[in-house]
Amino acid sequence: MAPRKRSSRGISFIFCCFRSSDHPEITYRLRNDSSFALQTMEPALPMPPVEELDVMFTELVDELDLTDKHREAMFALPAEKKWQIYCSKKKDQEENKGATSWPEFYIDQLNSMAARKSLIALEKEDEEERNKTIESLKTALRTKPMRQFVTRFIDLDGLSCILNFLKSMDYETAESRIHTSLIGCIKALMNNSLGRAHVLAHSESINVIAQSLSTENIKTKVAVLEIMGAVCLVPGGHKKVLEAMLHYQKYASERTRFQTLINDLDKSTGRYRDEVSLKTAIMSFINAVLSQGAGVESLDFRLHLRYEFLMLGIQPVIDKLREHENSTLDRHLDFFEMLRNEDELEFAKRFELVHIDTKSATQMFELTRKRLTHTEAYPHFMSILHHCLQMPYKRSGNTVQYWLLLDRIVQQIVIQSDKGQDPDATPLENFNIKNVVRMLVNENEVKQWKEQAEKMRKEHTELQQKLEKKERECDAKAQEKEEMMQTLNKMKEKLEKESSEHKQVKQQVADLTAQLHEMSRVRPSTFSPL
Repeated sequence: MAPRKRSSRGISFIFCCFRSSDHPEITYRLRNDSSFALQTMEPALPMPPVEELDVMFTELVDELDLTDKHREAMFALPAEKKWQIYCSKKKDQEENKGATSWPEFYIDQLNSMAARKSLIALEKEDEEERNKTIESLKTALRTKPMRQFVTRFIDLDGLSCILNFLKSMDYETAESRIHTSLIGCIKALMNNSLGRAHVLAHSESINVIAQSLSTENIKTKVAVLEIMGAVCLVPGGHKKVLEAMLHYQKYASERTRFQTLINDLDKSTGRYRDEVSLKTAIMSFINAVLSQGAGVESLDFRLHLRYEFLMLGIQPVIDKLREHENSTLDRHLDFFEMLRNEDELEFAKRFELVHIDTKSATQMFELTRKRLTHTEAYPHFMSILHHCLQMPYKRSGNTVQYWLLLDRIVQQIVIQSDKGQDPDATPLENFNIKNVVRMLVNENEVKQWKEQAEKMRKEHTELQQKLEKKERECDAKAQEKEEMMQTLNKMKEKLEKESSEHKQVKQQVADLTAQLHEMSRVRPSTFSPL
Protein backbone atom coordinates (compact mmCIF):
# COMPACT_ATOMS: atom_id res chain seq x y z
CA MET A 1 0.00 0.00 0.00
CA ALA A 2 1.38 3.39 -0.97
CA PRO A 3 2.25 5.67 1.96
CA ARG A 4 -0.51 8.10 2.84
CA LYS A 5 0.48 11.70 2.35
CA ARG A 6 0.16 13.72 5.54
CA SER A 7 -2.63 16.23 5.28
CA SER A 8 -1.85 19.84 6.08
CA ARG A 9 -5.01 19.98 8.23
CA GLY A 10 -4.18 21.60 11.55
CA ILE A 11 -0.86 23.07 10.41
CA SER A 12 -2.42 26.51 10.02
CA PHE A 13 -2.41 27.14 13.76
CA ILE A 14 1.03 25.69 14.47
CA PHE A 15 2.85 28.90 13.62
CA CYS A 16 0.62 31.90 14.05
CA CYS A 17 3.48 34.12 12.87
CA PHE A 18 3.50 32.78 9.30
CA ARG A 19 2.14 34.46 6.24
CA SER A 20 0.04 32.51 3.77
CA SER A 21 2.71 32.03 1.12
CA ASP A 22 4.51 29.11 -0.42
CA HIS A 23 7.44 29.62 1.90
CA PRO A 24 6.84 30.70 5.50
CA GLU A 25 7.71 34.22 6.45
CA ILE A 26 8.41 35.01 10.06
CA THR A 27 6.14 37.42 11.97
CA TYR A 28 5.26 40.98 11.01
CA ARG A 29 2.14 40.67 8.91
CA LEU A 30 1.21 43.58 6.72
CA ARG A 31 -1.84 44.67 8.69
CA ASN A 32 -3.24 47.79 10.28
CA ASP A 33 -2.21 46.93 13.83
CA SER A 34 1.33 45.96 12.84
CA SER A 35 4.39 48.14 13.27
CA PHE A 36 4.94 47.55 9.57
CA ALA A 37 1.62 49.12 8.53
CA LEU A 38 1.98 51.82 5.91
CA GLN A 39 0.60 55.07 7.29
CA THR A 40 -0.76 57.41 4.62
CA MET A 41 -0.48 61.15 4.53
CA GLU A 42 -1.77 63.89 2.34
CA PRO A 43 0.85 64.29 -0.41
CA ALA A 44 2.35 67.75 -0.85
CA LEU A 45 3.29 67.07 -4.49
CA PRO A 46 0.86 66.67 -7.37
CA MET A 47 0.18 63.10 -8.46
CA PRO A 48 2.09 62.09 -11.65
CA PRO A 49 0.41 60.40 -14.62
CA VAL A 50 -0.97 56.93 -13.93
CA GLU A 51 1.68 55.17 -16.04
CA GLU A 52 4.52 56.91 -14.20
CA LEU A 53 2.83 56.32 -10.83
CA ASP A 54 2.50 52.61 -11.55
CA VAL A 55 6.24 52.37 -12.25
CA MET A 56 7.12 54.23 -9.03
CA PHE A 57 4.62 52.22 -6.99
CA THR A 58 5.94 48.93 -8.42
CA GLU A 59 9.46 49.81 -7.23
CA LEU A 60 8.08 50.54 -3.76
CA VAL A 61 6.16 47.24 -3.58
CA ASP A 62 9.23 45.33 -4.81
CA GLU A 63 11.28 46.86 -2.00
CA LEU A 64 8.71 45.69 0.56
CA ASP A 65 9.04 42.06 -0.65
CA LEU A 66 5.38 41.29 0.00
CA THR A 67 3.61 38.01 -0.60
CA ASP A 68 1.63 37.56 -3.82
CA LYS A 69 -1.63 38.05 -1.95
CA HIS A 70 -0.52 41.36 -0.43
CA ARG A 71 1.01 42.53 -3.73
CA GLU A 72 -2.34 42.04 -5.44
CA ALA A 73 -4.06 43.96 -2.67
CA MET A 74 -1.59 46.83 -2.99
CA PHE A 75 -1.89 47.06 -6.78
CA ALA A 76 -5.70 46.94 -6.50
CA LEU A 77 -5.72 50.24 -4.58
CA PRO A 78 -6.93 53.37 -6.39
CA ALA A 79 -4.30 55.70 -7.85
CA GLU A 80 -4.84 58.37 -5.17
CA LYS A 81 -4.21 55.83 -2.40
CA LYS A 82 -1.08 54.53 -4.14
CA TRP A 83 0.29 58.09 -4.36
CA GLN A 84 -0.42 58.71 -0.67
CA ILE A 85 1.38 55.49 0.34
CA TYR A 86 4.32 56.28 -1.94
CA CYS A 87 4.76 59.80 -0.55
CA SER A 88 4.39 58.53 3.05
CA LYS A 89 7.06 55.87 2.56
CA LYS A 90 9.46 58.23 0.83
CA LYS A 91 8.97 60.81 3.58
CA ASP A 92 9.92 58.19 6.19
CA GLN A 93 13.02 57.35 4.20
CA GLU A 94 14.03 60.99 3.98
CA GLU A 95 13.60 61.45 7.72
CA ASN A 96 15.74 58.39 8.48
CA LYS A 97 18.72 59.23 6.33
CA GLY A 98 21.03 59.45 9.32
CA ALA A 99 23.82 57.04 10.25
CA THR A 100 21.30 54.45 11.43
CA SER A 101 19.89 54.12 7.93
CA TRP A 102 23.05 52.38 6.71
CA PRO A 103 23.93 48.73 7.50
CA GLU A 104 27.62 49.65 7.93
CA PHE A 105 26.72 51.50 11.14
CA TYR A 106 25.04 48.45 12.68
CA ILE A 107 27.78 46.05 11.59
CA ASP A 108 30.41 48.25 13.25
CA GLN A 109 28.29 48.40 16.40
CA LEU A 110 27.85 44.60 16.44
CA ASN A 111 31.58 44.02 16.06
CA SER A 112 32.30 46.51 18.82
CA MET A 113 29.77 44.88 21.18
CA ALA A 114 31.08 41.40 20.43
CA ALA A 115 34.59 42.56 21.32
CA ARG A 116 33.27 43.63 24.75
CA LYS A 117 31.98 40.18 25.66
CA SER A 118 30.96 40.81 29.26
CA LEU A 119 28.12 42.93 30.63
CA ILE A 120 29.56 42.90 34.13
CA ALA A 121 31.61 46.05 33.63
CA LEU A 122 28.80 47.90 31.85
CA GLU A 123 26.49 50.41 33.46
CA LYS A 124 22.76 49.87 33.19
CA GLU A 125 22.55 52.76 30.74
CA ASP A 126 25.21 51.18 28.52
CA GLU A 127 23.35 47.90 28.45
CA GLU A 128 20.16 49.73 27.54
CA GLU A 129 21.98 51.59 24.77
CA ARG A 130 23.37 48.36 23.33
CA ASN A 131 19.95 46.77 23.34
CA LYS A 132 18.43 49.87 21.78
CA THR A 133 20.95 49.70 18.93
CA ILE A 134 20.19 46.03 18.25
CA GLU A 135 16.45 46.70 18.40
CA SER A 136 16.99 49.50 15.90
CA LEU A 137 18.75 47.03 13.58
CA LYS A 138 15.83 44.61 13.94
CA THR A 139 13.41 47.35 12.96
CA ALA A 140 15.61 48.41 10.03
CA LEU A 141 15.81 44.84 8.70
CA ARG A 142 12.04 44.63 8.93
CA THR A 143 11.04 48.00 7.51
CA LYS A 144 13.86 49.42 5.40
CA PRO A 145 13.73 48.96 1.61
CA MET A 146 15.14 45.57 0.81
CA ARG A 147 17.32 46.73 -2.08
CA GLN A 148 18.84 49.60 -0.11
CA PHE A 149 19.32 48.00 3.30
CA VAL A 150 18.77 44.23 3.49
CA THR A 151 20.76 43.46 0.35
CA ARG A 152 23.59 45.71 1.52
CA PHE A 153 23.53 44.12 4.99
CA ILE A 154 23.82 40.66 3.40
CA ASP A 155 26.61 41.74 1.05
CA LEU A 156 28.58 43.09 4.03
CA ASP A 157 28.17 39.71 5.78
CA GLY A 158 26.10 41.20 8.54
CA LEU A 159 24.66 37.76 9.38
CA SER A 160 28.11 36.47 10.32
CA CYS A 161 28.53 39.45 12.65
CA ILE A 162 25.29 38.53 14.44
CA LEU A 163 26.28 34.87 14.64
CA ASN A 164 29.76 35.71 15.95
CA PHE A 165 28.16 37.89 18.61
CA LEU A 166 25.86 35.02 19.61
CA LYS A 167 28.78 32.59 19.83
CA SER A 168 30.96 34.92 21.90
CA MET A 169 28.38 35.97 24.52
CA ASP A 170 29.10 35.44 28.20
CA TYR A 171 26.45 34.16 30.62
CA GLU A 172 25.14 37.62 31.60
CA THR A 173 24.68 38.66 27.98
CA ALA A 174 23.05 35.34 27.10
CA GLU A 175 20.44 35.91 29.82
CA SER A 176 19.82 39.56 28.89
CA ARG A 177 17.45 41.24 26.46
CA ILE A 178 20.39 41.70 24.09
CA HIS A 179 20.28 37.97 23.31
CA THR A 180 16.56 38.15 22.56
CA SER A 181 17.08 41.17 20.31
CA LEU A 182 19.87 39.43 18.36
CA ILE A 183 17.61 36.46 17.66
CA GLY A 184 14.95 39.01 16.67
CA CYS A 185 17.36 40.45 14.09
CA ILE A 186 17.78 37.05 12.48
CA LYS A 187 14.02 36.61 12.59
CA ALA A 188 13.53 39.97 10.87
CA LEU A 189 16.17 39.11 8.25
CA MET A 190 14.34 35.89 7.46
CA ASN A 191 11.11 37.80 6.98
CA ASN A 192 11.92 38.33 3.29
CA SER A 193 12.84 35.76 0.68
CA LEU A 194 16.37 37.08 0.09
CA GLY A 195 17.28 37.13 3.77
CA ARG A 196 15.68 33.75 4.40
CA ALA A 197 17.65 32.15 1.58
CA HIS A 198 20.84 33.75 2.91
CA VAL A 199 20.30 32.40 6.44
CA LEU A 200 19.51 28.90 5.19
CA ALA A 201 22.55 28.90 2.92
CA HIS A 202 24.91 29.87 5.76
CA SER A 203 26.92 26.85 6.92
CA GLU A 204 26.36 27.30 10.66
CA SER A 205 23.48 29.74 11.11
CA ILE A 206 20.83 27.21 12.22
CA ASN A 207 23.31 25.48 14.54
CA VAL A 208 24.22 28.77 16.24
CA ILE A 209 20.55 29.71 16.56
CA ALA A 210 19.87 26.32 18.18
CA GLN A 211 22.62 26.95 20.73
CA SER A 212 20.50 29.78 22.12
CA LEU A 213 18.13 27.15 23.56
CA SER A 214 20.61 26.86 26.43
CA THR A 215 19.52 30.23 27.84
CA GLU A 216 17.03 30.54 30.69
CA ASN A 217 15.50 33.59 29.01
CA ILE A 218 12.02 32.42 27.98
CA LYS A 219 11.50 35.11 25.33
CA THR A 220 14.76 34.11 23.67
CA LYS A 221 13.78 30.45 23.68
CA VAL A 222 10.38 31.22 22.20
CA ALA A 223 11.98 33.30 19.41
CA VAL A 224 14.45 30.48 18.66
CA LEU A 225 11.71 27.87 18.51
CA GLU A 226 9.63 30.06 16.18
CA ILE A 227 12.57 30.37 13.80
CA MET A 228 13.37 26.66 13.95
CA GLY A 229 9.73 25.74 13.45
CA ALA A 230 9.48 28.06 10.45
CA VAL A 231 12.64 26.58 8.91
CA CYS A 232 10.98 23.13 9.10
CA LEU A 233 8.42 24.35 6.55
CA VAL A 234 11.00 25.58 4.04
CA PRO A 235 12.22 23.08 1.39
CA GLY A 236 15.44 21.52 2.69
CA GLY A 237 15.03 23.21 6.08
CA HIS A 238 13.60 20.27 8.02
CA LYS A 239 16.80 18.24 7.88
CA LYS A 240 18.83 21.33 8.81
CA VAL A 241 16.74 21.66 11.96
CA LEU A 242 17.27 18.00 12.90
CA GLU A 243 21.00 18.42 12.33
CA ALA A 244 20.96 21.59 14.43
CA MET A 245 19.27 19.72 17.29
CA LEU A 246 21.93 17.03 17.03
CA HIS A 247 24.54 19.80 17.18
CA TYR A 248 22.82 21.22 20.26
CA GLN A 249 22.91 17.78 21.92
CA LYS A 250 26.71 17.80 21.67
CA TYR A 251 26.91 21.50 22.58
CA ALA A 252 24.85 21.01 25.75
CA SER A 253 26.37 17.56 26.50
CA GLU A 254 22.95 15.94 26.64
CA ARG A 255 21.95 12.31 26.16
CA THR A 256 19.47 12.99 23.35
CA ARG A 257 18.85 15.89 21.00
CA PHE A 258 15.35 16.74 22.29
CA GLN A 259 16.07 16.36 25.99
CA THR A 260 16.09 20.13 26.68
CA LEU A 261 12.70 20.57 25.01
CA ILE A 262 11.05 17.84 27.10
CA ASN A 263 12.67 19.19 30.27
CA ASP A 264 11.38 22.71 29.55
CA LEU A 265 7.98 21.28 28.65
CA ASP A 266 7.81 19.57 32.02
CA LYS A 267 9.41 22.33 34.09
CA SER A 268 7.27 24.72 36.11
CA THR A 269 8.48 28.34 36.45
CA GLY A 270 5.59 29.68 38.51
CA ARG A 271 4.97 32.44 35.95
CA TYR A 272 1.81 31.36 34.15
CA ARG A 273 2.00 33.60 31.08
CA ASP A 274 5.69 32.94 30.34
CA GLU A 275 5.28 29.26 31.10
CA VAL A 276 2.34 28.82 28.73
CA SER A 277 4.11 30.86 26.05
CA LEU A 278 7.20 28.63 26.18
CA LYS A 279 5.26 25.37 26.33
CA THR A 280 3.09 26.45 23.40
CA ALA A 281 6.19 27.31 21.36
CA ILE A 282 7.76 23.93 22.19
CA MET A 283 4.65 21.96 21.19
CA SER A 284 4.35 24.07 18.04
CA PHE A 285 7.94 23.20 17.17
CA ILE A 286 7.49 19.50 17.97
CA ASN A 287 4.40 19.31 15.74
CA ALA A 288 6.32 20.97 12.90
CA VAL A 289 9.21 18.51 13.30
CA LEU A 290 6.84 15.53 13.24
CA SER A 291 4.62 16.62 10.35
CA GLN A 292 6.99 18.35 7.95
CA GLY A 293 9.98 17.30 5.83
CA ALA A 294 9.93 13.61 5.00
CA GLY A 295 7.09 13.28 7.53
CA VAL A 296 4.66 14.81 5.02
CA GLU A 297 4.56 11.50 3.11
CA SER A 298 6.45 8.91 5.15
CA LEU A 299 4.57 7.17 7.97
CA ASP A 300 7.76 5.34 9.00
CA PHE A 301 9.63 8.62 9.39
CA ARG A 302 6.87 10.13 11.55
CA LEU A 303 6.82 7.02 13.73
CA HIS A 304 10.61 7.15 13.97
CA LEU A 305 10.72 10.75 15.22
CA ARG A 306 7.66 10.47 17.46
CA TYR A 307 9.10 7.39 19.19
CA GLU A 308 12.14 9.48 20.09
CA PHE A 309 9.86 11.91 21.92
CA LEU A 310 7.83 9.10 23.51
CA MET A 311 11.01 7.50 24.83
CA LEU A 312 11.77 10.82 26.55
CA GLY A 313 8.40 10.67 28.30
CA ILE A 314 6.44 13.31 26.40
CA GLN A 315 3.03 11.63 26.84
CA PRO A 316 2.77 11.99 30.65
CA VAL A 317 4.05 15.56 30.27
CA ILE A 318 1.27 16.29 27.77
CA ASP A 319 -1.28 14.87 30.19
CA LYS A 320 0.05 17.22 32.85
CA LEU A 321 -0.05 20.23 30.50
CA ARG A 322 -3.81 19.82 30.19
CA GLU A 323 -4.02 21.25 33.72
CA HIS A 324 -3.10 24.70 32.38
CA GLU A 325 -6.49 24.84 30.63
CA ASN A 326 -5.14 27.17 27.95
CA SER A 327 -7.03 26.97 24.66
CA THR A 328 -4.03 27.76 22.44
CA LEU A 329 -1.80 25.23 24.17
CA ASP A 330 -4.60 22.66 24.12
CA ARG A 331 -4.94 23.00 20.34
CA HIS A 332 -1.27 22.08 19.91
CA LEU A 333 -1.65 19.17 22.33
CA ASP A 334 -4.76 17.99 20.45
CA PHE A 335 -2.89 18.22 17.16
CA PHE A 336 -0.02 16.09 18.52
CA GLU A 337 -2.38 13.40 19.82
CA MET A 338 -4.54 13.47 16.70
CA LEU A 339 -1.55 12.79 14.44
CA ARG A 340 -0.28 10.14 16.82
CA ASN A 341 -3.60 8.29 16.87
CA GLU A 342 -3.94 8.44 13.07
CA ASP A 343 -0.41 7.16 12.50
CA GLU A 344 -0.64 4.38 15.08
CA LEU A 345 -3.93 3.19 13.58
CA GLU A 346 -2.45 3.17 10.09
CA PHE A 347 0.65 1.33 11.36
CA ALA A 348 -1.47 -1.29 13.17
CA LYS A 349 -3.34 -2.03 9.93
CA ARG A 350 -0.12 -3.49 8.52
CA PHE A 351 -0.56 -6.30 11.06
CA GLU A 352 -4.37 -6.39 10.72
CA LEU A 353 -4.74 -4.92 14.20
CA VAL A 354 -6.36 -1.83 15.70
CA HIS A 355 -3.57 -0.96 18.14
CA ILE A 356 0.02 -2.00 18.85
CA ASP A 357 1.38 -1.53 22.34
CA THR A 358 4.89 -0.26 21.62
CA LYS A 359 5.64 -0.40 25.33
CA SER A 360 5.21 -4.18 25.27
CA ALA A 361 8.36 -6.01 24.19
CA THR A 362 6.36 -9.27 24.14
CA GLN A 363 3.75 -8.00 21.67
CA MET A 364 6.32 -6.41 19.36
CA PHE A 365 8.37 -9.65 19.40
CA GLU A 366 5.32 -11.81 18.65
CA LEU A 367 4.23 -9.58 15.78
CA THR A 368 7.72 -9.67 14.28
CA ARG A 369 8.00 -13.44 14.73
CA LYS A 370 4.55 -14.01 13.19
CA ARG A 371 5.41 -11.79 10.25
CA LEU A 372 8.68 -13.58 9.47
CA THR A 373 7.62 -17.20 10.12
CA HIS A 374 7.78 -19.35 6.97
CA THR A 375 9.85 -16.74 5.15
CA GLU A 376 13.47 -16.82 4.05
CA ALA A 377 14.18 -14.04 6.57
CA TYR A 378 13.19 -16.14 9.59
CA PRO A 379 16.56 -17.94 10.00
CA HIS A 380 18.28 -14.54 10.01
CA PHE A 381 15.80 -13.26 12.60
CA MET A 382 16.61 -16.25 14.81
CA SER A 383 20.31 -15.61 14.27
CA ILE A 384 19.87 -11.98 15.38
CA LEU A 385 18.12 -13.13 18.57
CA HIS A 386 20.76 -15.75 19.23
CA HIS A 387 23.61 -13.26 18.87
CA CYS A 388 21.75 -10.69 20.97
CA LEU A 389 21.83 -13.25 23.75
CA GLN A 390 25.58 -13.52 23.25
CA MET A 391 26.05 -9.75 23.39
CA PRO A 392 28.60 -8.82 26.11
CA TYR A 393 27.02 -7.40 29.24
CA LYS A 394 28.92 -5.35 31.82
CA ARG A 395 27.35 -2.67 33.94
CA SER A 396 30.44 -0.46 33.82
CA GLY A 397 31.56 -1.33 30.30
CA ASN A 398 30.66 -0.17 26.81
CA THR A 399 27.71 -2.56 26.50
CA VAL A 400 25.24 0.26 25.82
CA GLN A 401 27.30 1.35 22.82
CA TYR A 402 26.80 -2.06 21.20
CA TRP A 403 23.04 -1.71 21.54
CA LEU A 404 23.22 1.91 20.37
CA LEU A 405 25.05 0.78 17.24
CA LEU A 406 22.47 -1.93 16.57
CA ASP A 407 19.64 0.57 17.18
CA ARG A 408 21.11 3.10 14.76
CA ILE A 409 21.66 0.51 12.05
CA VAL A 410 18.02 -0.60 12.25
CA GLN A 411 16.81 3.02 12.32
CA GLN A 412 18.75 3.82 9.18
CA ILE A 413 17.40 0.73 7.43
CA VAL A 414 13.86 1.92 8.18
CA ILE A 415 14.10 5.62 7.27
CA GLN A 416 16.69 5.71 4.48
CA SER A 417 15.14 6.19 1.05
CA ASP A 418 15.62 3.87 -1.92
CA LYS A 419 18.07 6.41 -3.33
CA GLY A 420 20.26 6.16 -0.23
CA GLN A 421 19.18 9.56 1.11
CA ASP A 422 18.70 10.11 4.85
CA PRO A 423 15.82 12.46 5.78
CA ASP A 424 17.14 12.62 9.34
CA ALA A 425 20.62 13.56 10.50
CA THR A 426 22.52 10.41 9.60
CA PRO A 427 23.05 8.23 12.69
CA LEU A 428 25.92 6.45 10.93
CA GLU A 429 28.03 8.38 8.45
CA ASN A 430 28.87 6.79 5.10
CA PHE A 431 26.44 3.97 5.80
CA ASN A 432 24.37 3.55 2.66
CA ILE A 433 21.82 0.81 3.21
CA LYS A 434 21.14 0.45 -0.50
CA ASN A 435 24.82 -0.14 -1.25
CA VAL A 436 25.12 -2.66 1.59
CA VAL A 437 22.02 -4.52 0.42
CA ARG A 438 23.35 -4.42 -3.13
CA MET A 439 26.60 -5.95 -1.88
CA LEU A 440 24.67 -8.68 -0.07
CA VAL A 441 22.57 -9.29 -3.17
CA ASN A 442 25.72 -9.43 -5.29
CA GLU A 443 27.32 -11.77 -2.78
CA ASN A 444 24.28 -14.03 -2.94
CA GLU A 445 24.28 -13.85 -6.72
CA VAL A 446 27.99 -14.73 -6.83
CA LYS A 447 27.28 -17.69 -4.54
CA GLN A 448 24.47 -18.81 -6.83
CA TRP A 449 26.68 -18.34 -9.87
CA LYS A 450 29.42 -20.42 -8.25
CA GLU A 451 26.93 -23.17 -7.42
CA GLN A 452 25.57 -23.02 -10.95
CA ALA A 453 29.09 -23.05 -12.39
CA GLU A 454 29.99 -26.09 -10.25
CA LYS A 455 26.84 -27.84 -11.37
CA MET A 456 27.63 -27.04 -14.99
CA ARG A 457 31.20 -28.27 -14.50
CA LYS A 458 29.91 -31.59 -13.19
CA GLU A 459 27.45 -31.82 -16.05
CA HIS A 460 30.27 -31.01 -18.47
CA THR A 461 32.44 -33.76 -16.97
CA GLU A 462 29.60 -36.25 -17.25
CA LEU A 463 28.93 -35.21 -20.83
CA GLN A 464 32.65 -35.45 -21.59
CA GLN A 465 32.75 -38.98 -20.22
CA LYS A 466 29.65 -39.92 -22.18
CA LEU A 467 31.18 -38.41 -25.29
CA GLU A 468 34.40 -40.37 -24.84
CA LYS A 469 32.36 -43.55 -24.34
CA LYS A 470 30.39 -42.81 -27.48
CA GLU A 471 33.61 -42.13 -29.35
CA ARG A 472 34.97 -45.51 -28.24
CA GLU A 473 31.74 -47.17 -29.26
CA CYS A 474 31.90 -45.37 -32.61
CA ASP A 475 35.49 -46.49 -33.10
CA ALA A 476 34.47 -50.09 -32.34
CA LYS A 477 31.54 -49.83 -34.71
CA ALA A 478 33.77 -48.30 -37.35
CA GLN A 479 36.29 -51.13 -36.92
CA GLU A 480 33.49 -53.68 -37.10
CA LYS A 481 32.12 -51.95 -40.18
CA GLU A 482 35.50 -51.95 -41.79
CA GLU A 483 35.89 -55.69 -41.08
CA MET A 484 32.42 -56.33 -42.42
CA MET A 485 33.22 -54.30 -45.52
CA GLN A 486 36.32 -56.34 -46.06
CA THR A 487 34.34 -59.57 -45.63
CA LEU A 488 31.67 -58.22 -47.93
CA ASN A 489 34.24 -57.28 -50.54
CA LYS A 490 35.72 -60.79 -50.37
CA MET A 491 32.29 -62.29 -50.65
CA LYS A 492 31.54 -59.97 -53.52
CA GLU A 493 34.71 -60.97 -55.31
CA LYS A 494 33.93 -64.64 -54.67
CA LEU A 495 30.39 -64.12 -55.92
CA GLU A 496 31.60 -62.33 -59.01
CA LYS A 497 34.07 -65.16 -59.63
CA GLU A 498 31.42 -67.80 -59.09
CA SER A 499 29.00 -65.82 -61.23
CA SER A 500 31.60 -65.66 -63.99
CA GLU A 501 32.25 -69.37 -63.70
CA HIS A 502 28.51 -69.97 -63.65
CA LYS A 503 28.16 -68.04 -66.87
CA GLN A 504 30.97 -69.98 -68.41
CA VAL A 505 29.43 -73.29 -67.33
CA LYS A 506 26.05 -72.11 -68.50
CA GLN A 507 27.55 -71.16 -71.86
CA GLN A 508 29.26 -74.52 -72.08
CA VAL A 509 25.96 -76.25 -71.29
CA ALA A 510 24.25 -74.19 -73.96
CA ASP A 511 26.94 -75.07 -76.46
CA LEU A 512 26.75 -78.74 -75.60
CA THR A 513 22.96 -78.64 -75.81
CA ALA A 514 23.18 -77.05 -79.21
CA GLN A 515 25.68 -79.59 -80.34
CA LEU A 516 23.53 -82.41 -78.98
CA HIS A 517 20.48 -81.01 -80.73
CA GLU A 518 22.43 -80.69 -83.93
CA MET A 519 23.73 -84.23 -83.65
CA SER A 520 20.26 -85.57 -82.99
CA ARG A 521 18.94 -83.88 -86.10
CA VAL A 522 21.73 -85.11 -88.35
CA ARG A 523 21.64 -88.62 -87.08
CA PRO A 524 18.35 -89.85 -88.71
CA SER A 525 19.45 -88.69 -92.14
CA THR A 526 22.66 -90.58 -91.82
CA PHE A 527 20.92 -93.87 -91.13
CA SER A 528 18.12 -93.64 -93.78
CA PRO A 529 17.18 -97.09 -95.68
CA LEU A 530 18.62 -97.84 -99.02
